[in-house]
Amino acid sequence: MAQIPLEQNNAFIFNGKEHKVPFPTINFNDKQRGMSFHTPLLKDHWDERTDPTGSKIDTIVLHWDVAKSSKGCFDTLVKRGLSVHLMIDRDGTVYQSLDFTKRAWQAKGVNDHSIGIEINNQFYINQQDPKWPRKEVYSRDPRSGVPYKHLDFTELQKTRVVQVVEALCKVVPTIPRILPPKGKDGKIIT
Repeated sequence: MAQIPLEQNNAFIFNGKEHKVPFPTINFNDKQRGMSFHTPLLKDHWDERTDPTGSKIDTIVLHWDVAKSSKGCFDTLVKRGLSVHLMIDRDGTVYQSLDFTKRAWQAKGVNDHSIGIEINNQFYINQQDPKWPRKEVYSRDPRSGVPYKHLDFTELQKTRVVQVVEALCKVVPTIPRILPPKGKDGKIIT
């Protein structure tokens, strides 16, 4: 099969309508390269929102997938009976696997009014892929506050997350532009 240029598929799907975005996106309508929960086999991995128009969406949930690739993340979600709207691969490609008007099963308690995004990144330092070298960084465990060492996200992913959130705020106007609080050191307070 001939490869479809990425620029022909750079669109998010919201309420069945395409909304063009300025970055590489492969949505669930792309039968050749897409990953879709909109299939008969996976229809029990998501359901309808209480408001099927999506007009109550007001939250974006960012997840760290701890997988080797977005495809690996998708496969894990399928095995666990879960779903997500977007995945950002290490090369910056964005995959949309579910229409934003559908309720993904990705963050219990907020699924009905949120859009879920999985950001691809292996966790263990010894799993570093030489083709995608990344820095080793420290983060704080949100529960204990204990620092731990892990691989950083790629610079392209960091840029892409900002672009994706900006695009979502345009496509889904009910998402407020509220930034998390930051400490004096400029870091987000958790």
